[in-house]
Amino acid sequence: MSRRLAGLLLVLWLAGCASIPAPYQGHAKGLDYARITPFPESVVHALRVDLQTLQVSVSPPAEKGLPLDQMASSAGALASINVSYFNKEFQVRGLTVSNGEAWAPVFEVARSPLLACDAAQRCEVVLQPPAQMKPEWSNVVAGTPWLLDHGRRRTAEDDERCGSHCKSTHPRTAVGLDASGRYLIIALAEGRRPPVLGLSLVQMSAVMAQLGAVDAINLDGGGSSTLLMDGRSVMQRPFNEPALRKVANALHIRARP
Repeated sequence: MSRRLAGLLLVLWLAGCASIPAPYQGHAKGLDYARITPFPESVVHALRVDLQTLQVSVSPPAEKGLPLDQMASSAGALASINVSYFNKEFQVRGLTVSNGEAWAPVFEVARSPLLACDAAQRCEVVLQPPAQMKPEWSNVVAGTPWLLDHGRRRTAEDDERCGSHCKSTHPRTAVGLDASGRYLIIALAEGRRPPVLGLSLVQMSAVMAQLGAVDAINLDGGGSSTLLMDGRSVMQRPFNEPALRKVANALHIRARP
C-alpha cells in the first residue's frame, strides 16, 4: 500500500471515528463503560466518570513496583488504571501527588502535561508544563504528550515530530476532561496481540474526542496498560506479556464516602 493511500485511509477512519457516539453503558452510579472498535482490528475500553458522584485518587508511593491487582489501594475501587511513566527504580515522570503526598524524586517535570484534582473532585488538565503545584491539588498524575488541546486533535505531523513512540501502534492509556469539567474520560487501547496491534497517538487523539474529551493527555502504555473493573482485569494482554506488569502507580475510581 502506498504511503499516500495509507494516509487517505487514516483520514477516512478518523472522520468515521469522530462521527460515531460512544455506546456508553451504566456500570455503577456515576460510572459508564464502553468497549468500542474505532478502527479496524482495534479494541478500546472507555470510562466516563462523573466527578460530582465519584472520587479519584492515586495509589501511594509505598505501593510502587506492584501490579494493580496487588495494590491494597485497589480494594473496593470501581475501576483502576495504570498511570505514570517510570524508570527501573519506579520513580515517576512528572509532578505526582497521592492524596496530598507528593512523590519524590520525579523526573521530566518540565516536559510533562498533567491531570490534577482537588479534594472536592474539581479536576483540570494542564497542557503547558511546567505546572506550578497548587495548594489545593490533592491528586496529580503526569504523562506525555498531549492528545487534545481545547478540542484540537493531534495530526500526523505531530506524531512524526514525536517519533516512533507516537506514530507506531501500541497499547495505550489516556485521560482527559469534557468541556464542562464534570466528566473524566478514560480510554485504554489493547495491542501487541495480532491482529490487534494498538493505536498511534493521532488515532488515540481521535478516540478521546469521540468519547467526549476536549483536553487529554497520554499516559504510560505498552505492557503497562491495565484496566481493572471491580478488581478484575478486563483487557486482553499482549501475547508476549500475559501477566499484569509491575507499575509505579494507579488511578482509582470509587464511590465517595
